[in-house]
Amino acid sequence: MLKKYNIEIDFLPDKVNSEKLVIDLCKEIKNLKNELEEIKNKMKNMEEKNKNEIKELKKIIEPINEEYKNKKKSTILKENEFDIIKSAIKYRMNKDVKKLKKLYQATVDGESSSNFHSKCDGIPNTITFIKSAGKRRFGGFNSQCWDCSSQYKDDINCFLFSLDKQKIYPIKNDKKAIACNSNYGPVFGSPNDIQIGNNPISEKKLYTNESYLNCSFNYYGDNNALSEDGKGNYIYTLEYEVFQVIF
Repeated sequence: MLKKYNIEIDFLPDKVNSEKLVIDLCKEIKNLKNELEEIKNKMKNMEEKNKNEIKELKKIIEPINEEYKNKKKSTILKENEFDIIKSAIKYRMNKDVKKLKKLYQATVDGESSSNFHSKCDGIPNTITFIKSAGKRRFGGFNSQCWDCSSQYKDDINCFLFSLDKQKIYPIKNDKKAIACNSNYGPVFGSPNDIQIGNNPISEKKLYTNESYLNCSFNYYGDNNALSEDGKGNYIYTLEYEVFQVIF
């Protein structure tokens, strides 16, 4: 009451049902708790659902990733076999090999010469890996590009190799190091030390002629380095792959 003005002011309602107010508040708190609990359960269910979905996605993605990794790798080159080839490339190119990029695999991309050229033409610094039915694993490196020009190309950096023997076979003369032709896959040398024909797997058109058999060949070699018997005949090809060298 403000005595000065003789006025009486009531700041509170006439009646306050405190008991009802407490009961109502308790109900509201309980409802809020229930809502929170419901939200928690929904979140938990969502987390569980997400976990299951992630598991299912992993089941799908992991094999694809594995397949992708395998596609990038060589099916011919074994672990630690690349060191001697890498050293030979560095010696000739004076560059460190950073990695290999897979361009072509006959059994995956199609074995015909047109498949090879569509994947590999116009790309310098490539390695060809070959695997024969006689379990020979060999190939060649060239810094020049493959194409369909029907021309020989000079390449002083070119060399052949045997993965089985872990040997490098240098070029004797950089003239006619590789041959480019639309009817053939990779061809090294003239006469041809390695000649991969059209459809080499199904038609057995891989020709290797040992360098030691004829002094006019372009690469040095040794006994049975490449072919099964050293007689330079057509042999059965299981697989061949081409990679680009990234410096």
